[in-house]
Amino acid sequence: MVELYIVRHGETDTNYEGRINGMSTDKPLNANGIKQVEELEKHIDINKFDEIYSSPMKRAMQTAEILNQGTHEIKQDKRLCEADYGSWDGVKESELRQQYPDAFDENHYLLPNYTKYAKDGEEYVDVYKRVEEFMDDMAKKGNKKIMVVCHGFVSRSFLKVVTGAKDISGIIQPDNAGVSKFVISDSGVKYLYYYGRKNDIN
Repeated sequence: MVELYIVRHGETDTNYEGRINGMSTDKPLNANGIKQVEELEKHIDINKFDEIYSSPMKRAMQTAEILNQGTHEIKQDKRLCEADYGSWDGVKESELRQQYPDAFDENHYLLPNYTKYAKDGEEYVDVYKRVEEFMDDMAKKGNKKIMVVCHGFVSRSFLKVVTGAKDISGIIQPDNAGVSKFVISDSGVKYLYYYGRKNDIN
């Protein structure tokens, strides 16, 4: 059985400013984001983990480093990068909602059809595919407890892959520094244990 703890990175300035925060907005954590991750670190015993993986992006790696406390080698995996929103990366969501209201759901999340408007935007199905490939690789690890530090949409994608949810809009994004736990059984079945917790991480 493999236990996967999926951690969303702490807050960045682009999060705070309400901007599209994708693969091209490679910003570090802001002061509040550091505080969020330091608070989460109090609820995690990193010594109980066997491995830690991270998106190579600055905000994820910084989050991983704070949580890891120099205990493990942090293994970077590009499949954990945030979705690439192309020409929309870094743009204020409020401005885009005014111009392209049909590209957002009622919770102000981008719908899959945003790629009609955003130049070079990554298709959601491609994000789901890389997340599923990552999980399938983790399933081969045997009995391990693994931390995975990534991003908001990627966290939602893990839940979609595991539950088979048809509509990504039915999955709310975890808060910054929120943790979700998934388990892959010895037979390869993927299970959700919890989603978006800030404490009681076990």
